[in-house]
Amino acid sequence: MKKMEKVLAKAVNGREIVVSLVASKKMQNTREGFKWVEVGKHVLLECGQEIELNVDGRSFYTDIHEMFRLPHRVN
Repeated sequence: MKKMEKVLAKAVNGREIVVSLVASKKMQNTREGFKWVEVGKHVLLECGQEIELNVDGRSFYTDIHEMFRLPHRVN
């Protein structure tokens, strides 16, 4: 199951949406075998769509020219 953290994201035009931050996990090969490691975060919208964060780790696009910012940088 994915752990989620709810956050309020704001757009430049003043629009606000509540989104969830979901850990992005990938399989890594180790000497002991394969294990799951967290490699970043995705944004989960209320409609169920997962979106990747931009390189700055703080903003994301829901559509063309619709950028939202999170209040803090996501590690």
